Amino acid sequence: MGAEKHVSTETYFPVEELWSALIHVVQRSGYDIGGLSNEMHQMFFRSGKSATSWGHMYAVTVLPSGSESTLNLTVTGIPGAPTSLMDGRKNKKAAQKFLSDLEAVFQGDEGPFPEPVESFAVLSDGTTVPWTEGDYPGV
Repeated sequence: MGAEKHVSTETYFPVEELWSALIHVVQRSGYDIGGLSNEMHQMFFRSGKSATSWGHMYAVTVLPSGSESTLNLTVTGIPGAPTSLMDGRKNKKAAQKFLSDLEAVFQGDEGPFPEPVESFAVLSDGTTVPWTEGDYPGV
């Protein structure tokens, strides 16, 4: 999809702290998690439909960078949804909103963070399987 928006940002937070905050934001905001790997610090999730959007697909990876971390975020439209010339702008706006929500966690008193979620992926038939290594096995 040509309207994908990629954002990569360096943070001064350790990987585990950033990862915990990401899970907190995704759970609190009501996103639907399609896969999460605590071992590889990767997550795939989607937002729901609204009056002005078919929703968005998100892919997040957190990578170590010394004692800090790098956040890679990709936002795109839902596969099979109608496309428009505004998709790039909407995906960029969705990425910015997610990053703002994440930043708010570190600036405010959002705790306590959730208990760690076990690694999993949802297959196309709805079956949930473990996902601890390798490529994302879900859809």
